[in-house]
Amino acid sequence: MRSIPRRRYLPAATALTMALIGWGSVTAPAADADPAAGTGAGAPAGKSYEITLVTGDLVHYTDLPGNHDVVTVDPAEDGSAGVEVQTRGDDTYVIPRQAMSLLAAGRLDERLFNVTGLVAMGYDDAHTDTVPVIATAPAAARSARTGAAAPATPKGAESVRTLSSIHANALRADKGRATSFWKGIAPGSDPKSLSGGIGKLWLDGKVEASLATETAQIKATDAWQQGLDGTGVKVAVLDTGADLDHPDLVGQVDATASFVPGQSVDDGNGHGTHTASTIAGTGAASGAKEKGAAPGARLLVGKVLGDEGTGEESYSIAGMEWAKAQGADIVSMSLGTPDGSDGTDPTSQAVNELSADGGPLFVIAAGNAYDPGTIGSPGAAASALTVAAVDRNDDRAVFSSQGPLIRTHSLKPDVSAPGTDVTAAASQSVPGWTGGLYRTMSGTSMATPLVAGSAAILKQRHPDWSGERIKNALMSTSDRTAETPYAAGTGRVNVASAISSTIEATGSVEAAAYDWPNADAKTATRTVTYRNDGDEDVTLALALDTDADAYTLSQSSVTVPAHGTTEVTLTLDPSKVPAGTTFSGHVVATDTATGRAVAHTGFALFKEAEMYDYTIKLTGRDGKPQSGNVTLHTADSADAALIAVDGTKTLRLPPGRYTTTSYAEVPGDTADSLGQALLISDEATLGDGHASGTADLDATKVRKAYAVPERESEETQAVFNLQRTYDAGAGVNWSTSWILAAKYDSLYLAPTKKVSDGSMRAFLHWRLRQKALDAETGSGRDIELTPQPNTAYHDGSSSLRTVYAGRGAAADYTGHDVRGKAVIVDRTDDVTPAARAQAAADAGATLLVVVNDTPGRLYQSYGGGDGLTVASVRQGDGARLVSEAKSGKGRLRVKQQQYPDYSYDLVQQFKDVIPDKSLAYKPDDHDLARVNNSVYAAPGTLGYGGRYFIPAWGPGLGGDAYEKWSRTTTEYVTGGTTAVGSWYEQHTGLGAADGYFERGSTDSYAGGRRYDGGWFKPVQAARLGDTYVPYQTSSNALNWNVAMWSGGDDGHVGAGGGTKQTTLYRGGTQLATAKAQSGRASNMTAGSYKLVATGQRATAAWPGTTSTSTTWGFDYKPLPTGTARADVPMLNLDYDVATDLQGTARAGKRLTLGLRSATYDGATAATSATLQVSYDDGVTWRDARLKRAGDGRWTTVLDTPRAAKSVSLRAAAGAPGGLTIGQDVIRAITLK
Repeated sequence: MRSIPRRRYLPAATALTMALIGWGSVTAPAADADPAAGTGAGAPAGKSYEITLVTGDLVHYTDLPGNHDVVTVDPAEDGSAGVEVQTRGDDTYVIPRQAMSLLAAGRLDERLFNVTGLVAMGYDDAHTDTVPVIATAPAAARSARTGAAAPATPKGAESVRTLSSIHANALRADKGRATSFWKGIAPGSDPKSLSGGIGKLWLDGKVEASLATETAQIKATDAWQQGLDGTGVKVAVLDTGADLDHPDLVGQVDATASFVPGQSVDDGNGHGTHTASTIAGTGAASGAKEKGAAPGARLLVGKVLGDEGTGEESYSIAGMEWAKAQGADIVSMSLGTPDGSDGTDPTSQAVNELSADGGPLFVIAAGNAYDPGTIGSPGAAASALTVAAVDRNDDRAVFSSQGPLIRTHSLKPDVSAPGTDVTAAASQSVPGWTGGLYRTMSGTSMATPLVAGSAAILKQRHPDWSGERIKNALMSTSDRTAETPYAAGTGRVNVASAISSTIEATGSVEAAAYDWPNADAKTATRTVTYRNDGDEDVTLALALDTDADAYTLSQSSVTVPAHGTTEVTLTLDPSKVPAGTTFSGHVVATDTATGRAVAHTGFALFKEAEMYDYTIKLTGRDGKPQSGNVTLHTADSADAALIAVDGTKTLRLPPGRYTTTSYAEVPGDTADSLGQALLISDEATLGDGHASGTADLDATKVRKAYAVPERESEETQAVFNLQRTYDAGAGVNWSTSWILAAKYDSLYLAPTKKVSDGSMRAFLHWRLRQKALDAETGSGRDIELTPQPNTAYHDGSSSLRTVYAGRGAAADYTGHDVRGKAVIVDRTDDVTPAARAQAAADAGATLLVVVNDTPGRLYQSYGGGDGLTVASVRQGDGARLVSEAKSGKGRLRVKQQQYPDYSYDLVQQFKDVIPDKSLAYKPDDHDLARVNNSVYAAPGTLGYGGRYFIPAWGPGLGGDAYEKWSRTTTEYVTGGTTAVGSWYEQHTGLGAADGYFERGSTDSYAGGRRYDGGWFKPVQAARLGDTYVPYQTSSNALNWNVAMWSGGDDGHVGAGGGTKQTTLYRGGTQLATAKAQSGRASNMTAGSYKLVATGQRATAAWPGTTSTSTTWGFDYKPLPTGTARADVPMLNLDYDVATDLQGTARAGKRLTLGLRSATYDGATAATSATLQVSYDDGVTWRDARLKRAGDGRWTTVLDTPRAAKSVSLRAAAGAPGGLTIGQDVIRAITLK
């Protein structure tokens, strides 16, 4: 019943969708685009990706211009679970329903389902055939430190390495066996925990590089004068490797190792060489000018980031374990995740484990994500010395990530160092690098090695000091800046103070965090320890850098004895600050003898804003409490949260407006029916006089939503899409999409109240088609057969005797003659679908009908071999068939039609309310738009495609269907939908047409009107359209992507195989060229340009258009100030000609040809045009007389020679503003 099997021969055309989870880039080339020409890669819209999820579901994601994206999903095996898609900022999540409870329970990393994130990391199917994951042991096993083993390697995966520091196993789950992998770790249809000793499954995501005056700024030069340069200290640099032959690093490295598969330690990126030399570079190539902070230190170079600058998290953990085993005293890591962490992720856990018991000090970049709460992993680790960046004036660098840590509100970063415009060694192994032996870079990556070098100097000064003590010393002796500790740590590191001071203090104390309710919160005390390594007692005057009375010290001065310690108590009183307070400051210790501040300690207080009870009640159709997953959304956040609810759950939430939704499984209207219901709570306000709120998700009130078209049809797809907007708030626009899974035969919606704040828009999109298997019993009773994936079809009508064969195992056929008959069997767990089908085929059956053993539809793959037609029935129809077969008189009349003659795409709209009334949609055909849709190709060409409804708020969700081309289908479509969205259609070839696709424009239809659609229609040639990127300029760079094989229907663009080349000229000078259809040219200046695109192909699917050459002329103007991107107007040439569905016209007959020319958006029409034709493949040309037929339109009549085999075209057009186009199309129209 569902549209398309698990695997296809090529990527699906573009698609988009998403899902939600928790509150709180490497860009792949288009599958249909070639490498970029000119100076850089193009930036084409319309990129298509396939992403196999860890569950085995295959997502087809197409990134169309604007909001017009589409997502299709091929479900794992039986497709019974379904998916939910939501937008979350710029990210799209696709969450299979079988994973939702695990996500809600915190057992799965949400990044496993962020398809846009997976593409950005290079984890789409075009770039990797595995899903990299980290399986960690349960928390109890990790925390016990009992040497618990890492989880075993599940079936369908291979272990890359054991990460013993966190009791974890870094795995590669084979995408081809992802379903087996998932079943092995998450058995059952709705698991709440993982098996195989796995506590949580994480994506092994990419970490990335966190990009002489600096050494003087941190006072390293003062240390050198005292003979302290890190000598005898081992510093591990975990980065992109290093150029070991660089003069500044020669002789500085003791050991190397690469943890990036297939790459040596050599640095093809440059980042690692820069950071390594910042630590211990000799400055040999600059006369010692560009020396590192600790040039006497010995380096251990571990490559954990690939040459592209990213690496999987398990690479970092393995590198950290190696560094400790090598005896590293300091580990420098200028890398991290781009999103904030609370320190519980695997890499942060590894830092804490490896730091314990005298392990090395890990010096880690804070990150470059600017905002508060953006310190990622592993810098979020409690034991790490986390480094922010400052400029030369000690002001926080604008890019430097800030604390606090998310969720825990812990105090990070710890310290800062210069990170802007830092000059250090340049790797000579970077492809194309011609900039010399040094380069200048900015980032917390540059600040981190300066601190690592400072730590090495301090370790040399005090070889017996632990990493924790070095951390405290560097923090407490740093130079305080105008920044708060949450913004940039306790201060900018001052290594001279660290090595010379005899006083050190606790670097920072644990933040005092108070969740709501906190009106009666108790004071917190924190101990600050002062240590005196000097020979004389020191008296310190103590003060806070704030006058607020919420923070007090137990004493205003303290005397620290020589070679001793003294403790002081800091009290933080939450009653003295209002709810919603986030504060960080310093305890400052001043030597009373000298009047100089000698140490300081960071502290923080967080008092959560007011919170209220929000109770979610989930009730089934039977009126009893029901378990399920609920999505919570607020007007005040762009995010959403997935909550597991067992009947009732009460949450504590801040003031705001809240709505919940749930896609609940419910019984259908009959005993053998299974449905899914969308439940939407009324908006609840917390605060502002509302002490609590309730979300009542009540399935007893649902109404069945269904479509009944005029012609007998079967439903193949149902999609629900909801958008909620608010008049104000960060969550002003939130949407969710959901596609009904195959096992559900009914769809229900709960009625809602009309929204009072903002708006709610929703729609249902049904796709229905002429029945593929239309069946009735011998007595004339209709039977609903559901074709199974990959089943064979035998078009036509047949009347078959029925035979009951029990469970359908081979032994059940003993004594039965089933040759040429329909076999009825019961579904059981002990007979696999493949064995069931094989037994029926071996016995000579013509049709296998499997009776489901649970309510709802059955949808399982039977392999599709042996020409056997396989279908399933629900329990009610099954009982009837079994009874008749057992009587010996059973007969089944079946009409099979694999490819339909007609179909329906129906949309039912809702605005601001889902009414409490019948939701049946019963349109008559004459009320719908009728589209006579023709696909032009050689007879028998196969492909797949579909029509998607894309809401105005984006994106669209749907599925494709297999197609047999060179035929016309009548398709009925709901019109008048422009207030909600638009229709989009695409078709992609298989077999002889493999690699070719065509996209239409986004369209609207009027009910009652007739439309004609043509796909791959002559004349196929290069053109632009609104679903494929036009020429665009950004930052005075020109991007192009030519749709080389676009069909003749208005607004269509197409691309695919063959050879292509694009070349950009200014005057007679060639600026850029590549054997590609896409490209980019930089440093564009005002003037006249020409772009030439040529293509050649040979395909049995389309014997026409064997080659084409197009030249566009245009005047380029730089973008106005403040404009980031704009389209560059270009002319198209379009042709109208009547042919048969093979794209062929009659030779020796008069042939009318229409010519159209305008910019793709129709804003500018051509004012002049010429046309020549050739009947000998372009050897000779003759003029064709054009007659104007309107703005930008002309017609001509060709007298085709009887002996001609084809018509080639040479057209040209021009428009005001310097726009020209010239195009040759060889064999544009074939003749017979």
